[in-house]
Amino acid sequence: MNVRETTANPLYDELATTLRENILTGVYPPGSKIPSESELMEDTGLSRSTVRRALEVLVEEGLLAKKRGRGAFVTGDPVVDTKRTAFTSFAAEMAKQGHEVATRTVDAGLSAATDGVTAFFGIPADEQLVKIMRLRYVDGEPFCLETSYFGTDLAELIDTDLTGSLHRALREVFHREPARGHKTFEVCFATQNEAFLLDVPKMTPLMLVTDYVCGADGAPLYASKRVMRTDRAKYREPIG
Repeated sequence: MNVRETTANPLYDELATTLRENILTGVYPPGSKIPSESELMEDTGLSRSTVRRALEVLVEEGLLAKKRGRGAFVTGDPVVDTKRTAFTSFAAEMAKQGHEVATRTVDAGLSAATDGVTAFFGIPADEQLVKIMRLRYVDGEPFCLETSYFGTDLAELIDTDLTGSLHRALREVFHREPARGHKTFEVCFATQNEAFLLDVPKMTPLMLVTDYVCGADGAPLYASKRVMRTDRAKYREPIG
């Protein structure tokens, strides 16, 4: 496994990127066990703390799951392509369910991101990405807060009208097509800012959906986090 130190990325990012590529390309298929920490240390020459941090990043992304005493395994089916899952917009899915949807851009600019996001893009932790935060309304009420990160090659998104479908803008304006990725679902609790924007008490349980999506060329396209209320409407995610 070729992992080498560069001036751009810390070593754990380099290892996480290599392992991620191996997972997404099927070198380590769903359900398989990846090499142990000791094996990765011997193979790469990296320290245990570096190897452990790289694995933690992939666990945070939902690509790996650790089983106590057994090691780390590739989760269910982390690769999702357009042959099996349609990349449809939030607005389109809600419209199918008979709801009216509106969108307001809350924030757009360059910003640092979490370790999991920067590792996905293969950039150092202090490098900035394009950050787009949008508040989605369903039938006039705030329902979903969506935060998406893109590479700086898509900086024009900052000044693009994104009150409609983000996927449509990527296709029609930037000629970029989401092709494959993985999605995780979990429960989170509203932060102060999320509570204010979604009009709920702080620490209210919300549904958190995290997406890591690559383009047709296999390069990272975007990472997004959606926190959604569960008391105003139901939202179906297409899976086929």
